[in-house]
Formats: sequence, structure tokens, C-alpha cells
Amino acid sequence: MVSAREKALFVLYDIEYNGAYSNIALKKALSPEMSKQDRALVTQLTYGVVRYKLTLDYIISGYSKVKLKKLSRYVLLILRMGVYQLYYTDKIPDSAAVNESVKLAKRYAYKSAGFVNGVLHSVISGRDTLEFPSDRIKYMSVKYSFPEEIVEIFSENEFCGDLLQSLNLEPKMTLRLNTLKGSELNIDGVQLEKSPLYEYAYYAPGFDIAASKEYRDGKFIAQDVAAMLASAALNPGKNELCIDVCAAPGGKTTHLAELMENQGRIVAFDIHEHKTELIRKNAERMGISIIETECRDASDLKEELADKADKVLADVPCSGLGIIARKPDIKWNKEDIDALPVLQYKILETAAKYLKPGGELVYSTCTLNRHENEDVVCEFIRANPEFEFSEVILPGPLMRRNHGYITLYPKIDTTDGFFISKIKRYS
Repeated sequence: MVSAREKALFVLYDIEYNGAYSNIALKKALSPEMSKQDRALVTQLTYGVVRYKLTLDYIISGYSKVKLKKLSRYVLLILRMGVYQLYYTDKIPDSAAVNESVKLAKRYAYKSAGFVNGVLHSVISGRDTLEFPSDRIKYMSVKYSFPEEIVEIFSENEFCGDLLQSLNLEPKMTLRLNTLKGSELNIDGVQLEKSPLYEYAYYAPGFDIAASKEYRDGKFIAQDVAAMLASAALNPGKNELCIDVCAAPGGKTTHLAELMENQGRIVAFDIHEHKTELIRKNAERMGISIIETECRDASDLKEELADKADKVLADVPCSGLGIIARKPDIKWNKEDIDALPVLQYKILETAAKYLKPGGELVYSTCTLNRHENEDVVCEFIRANPEFEFSEVILPGPLMRRNHGYITLYPKIDTTDGFFISKIKRYS
């Protein structure tokens, strides 16, 4: 029988060498017959090693006489798992971390079992005297396990270290009540906690969402509070025309429909046909009838809708640096971040053309990179005098108001990292 650590090893191999996404690889590996404890251990080891890969490699390289790039694939992954257990878990004894790693080495890299044993024992001996680089950027890169390029992006923040640390913490699963189907959310067998940040948000422990009757009945959707606040900031009214230019998978689109009480018209675009299908399925499941989907590039204007919309949502493609806690793969699979603002500006420019005079637009991202956020919207306002910043109002206890834009931080706001800007057309 395959052990939990062996399963985690397979998942990590798939991620590291086959380019699999951690959440998808985990979903394939976690079979229903596994115990709750084994499922939890596989999940912890997988996400833990992915999150702290850079730091783990730094530690291993300090004790291994063989350079990391010369190690066999399995030996490197086994060492990462072992060091993660030694450094980042408090319920796994050192002896178990070492012995189980040696067992894996005997099975998948037999000649290296002694090597693995020696490195891990050396790690234990030197654990209390680990030294980090003296350079500020390199120090934070190694301490918090982030590439130096990302540390550079965040380094302007006075709380850079706290921000990096918060992006390594496991986030809560958050659900949004479908207000078209009730005023309270209850899920059979699941202990829910009402979020203090938004009246229709609930925190839930990890569970199989798709298997729940309440999900199939359309009573909720999984969504972080920050994303909920983007739709709430747009605040569409009944019988308005609302356009969501980057809509998939439909979380914000369906929220807009709920805020409109399923009265009016929402046109939802996405560049991929299979993703517009997700929007349609979510809308159908949630009893929403006002959403029309279309496969369209958000930077390509649909002429017949120009100057027609009351509200527009442009939740644009971004680097995702605000949701690393949920998707740690983002650290290591970075897009060309420098190229993104060009695309984002083009989408914003096109999206604004849908607004009629007096209409409002929300530009949002799930990143904390100023070049994708403030720089894009400020440049747009400078270049387009018929548009001005509008007041962003967030409901609930955050109650933050700002003329133009607001950034939400995991450490401060206990949400995903998120940027919300509001723009109004005056002529």
C-alpha cells in the first residue's frame, strides 16, 4: 500500500518535472479511500514543499557535498520533504522525518539512502545556527522562500517581511451565499463561521464542495472576500446593463447578478470557450437568468455595446502575486510580469468604451504589483480627460473609502491581496 509520504512524493514529482499545478495534481492523488489523516499529510507536505522550495534548497545545499543540480530527481524531492518536516512542522518527530525519508530513498534511490540519512542528521545538528545572507533582498528571499524578483516588487512596502510571511500562510476557504436562494447559509455536516468582513461571506474548513447538495442546489460559490468586495464596489443596480469583460469562471459575474436581484442584463466575456461554459454552468446552478456569455478577447471592442453600459467590471489578467497563499506555484511559474501592464492598459481602454456618460467601471487585480495597479489606472486617467476617479466604498467593517483605488493586504485585511479602482465617465 502506498504511504502518505509516498503519495506526496509522486505529487511533487508531477509538479516539479511535469509542470502540473499543485491543486490539480493533489486532487488526482487524494483518493476517497484514504484516511482523513493521510489526506491531510499529503496536502501539508505538497503545499509545504512548494511554498518553501527555495529555502529548503538553501538549507540542503549547506549540508550536501553534491550540488543540487547533480542530485537525482527523487533524492532532491525526498530531501526537500525531509527538511520541510524538520523545519516547518511541530507534530512530526525528527526521528520520523528522517526514518521515513530514508525508507523512500531505499525504494526510489537505493544507493542514496545513506546520503539522505547523513544530510538530514546534519540538518538537525545545524538547525539552531542556520545563517541567512546579509544582503536585504537575498535575506528575505531565503528567509521567506520567494524569488528575488518578487521580493524586489514588494520591497517598497515598509512591511515587506510581514507581507511575504502572510503569503506563506494557509488561507481560509471562503464561501459566498447566493442571496437569490436565501438569507443564511447552512451546509449539512460542515461547520461554518460567518465572516466579519462581508455579510454574505462564510469561512469553512476544507471539504469536497462539489459533492455537497447545497452547492449543487446553487446556494453558494467559493470566493475570497476581496473578490466579493470588487463586485460590491461596482454596486450595480436593478435593470442596469453591466458588462464583465474578463468574467470566467463567473464568481464576480454571478455576484453582480445577485446584487442586481437578477433583474437587468449582464454581458460576460472570456477569451476561452471552455471558460465561458463555466460561467454558464455557474449561472444555471445558481438560478441566474440575466447573464449572456460570449467568447471574446477583452481588448477587442464589441461595437454595438459601445457607450451603452451603466457598469463595467474589468478584473484583468495579472501576475497573481496577491493570491500566492492559495496558489504557491505562482512563485516559481512567473509570467513575464513586465509585459502585463501593456495588456492590462489595453483591456481597460477597451472596457471604458462600453460606458455611457455617468457610467462607472471597476478595474481590479489579484496582484500587489504597483506597475499592474496604480500605474495602469493613473496613466489611463491622465490620457483620457473624459474619465475621472470615483470613490471606492467597501461595505462591512473594513469601511474603507478612497478616491480612486484601494489595495487590500493579507496581513492587514485578512483577505487575498487585491487591488480595486473605480473610474467614472463624465462626458
